[in-house]
Amino acid sequence: MKLIASKKNSKMSSFKDSSLQNGIFLIELIDAIRPGTVNFSLVNKGQTAEEQIMNAKYAISLARKIGCCIFILWEDIVQVNPKMILTFVATLMAHAK
Repeated sequence: MKLIASKKNSKMSSFKDSSLQNGIFLIELIDAIRPGTVNFSLVNKGQTAEEQIMNAKYAISLARKIGCCIFILWEDIVQVNPKMILTFVATLMAHAK
């Protein structure tokens, strides 16, 4: 899946994709759903464990900010728990309608 509406170039091949652990795809997905929600100066590159945790927490915070009911923990994003990431994305997409 590639984000078409986003100006960024994030993509994922599956919900098991290890690139999801940095949280950037999820943050950009939220920005594609609700433009202007994300403050990209707060988004890290996600190269270290600490940056990945901060991005994961920020993604969850943004999803709550736009009104989503969230069941995922930041650990699920950093550890790439595919079922929980699928649930997170499905919640975002259901809210986008």
